[in-house]
Amino acid sequence: MKNGAANFTAERVAKLRKNIDFSDIPEIKDFSGGHLRNWKPAKKPVSFRIDLDNLQWLQSEGIKGYQKKMNGVLRWARLNGCPITQM
Repeated sequence: MKNGAANFTAERVAKLRKNIDFSDIPEIKDFSGGHLRNWKPAKKPVSFRIDLDNLQWLQSEGIKGYQKKMNGVLRWARLNGCPITQM
C-alpha cells in the first residue's frame, strides 16, 4: 500500500515544515507526568508483601488495575518528597 510519502524529496519536506504554524501548540518541557503516544516508561515485575488493609484499599474499586494504582501512589509519594523510613 503506497501513500505517496516515499515520493517526497528533502526539499519538499522542508518546504512543508516551514509552512506549519506551531504557535497554538504548547511546547512540552516536562515529560515526567504522563505517557506520550507509543512511549511507555520501562517497567520491571517485582514481588513484595503488602498489608491486607492496604491491598483492600487499592482493590476497593475493583481488583483489576490495583497495580497501576499502587504505581501511581508510589509516583505521587516520590514526586511530593515523602520520606522513606526504615521500620
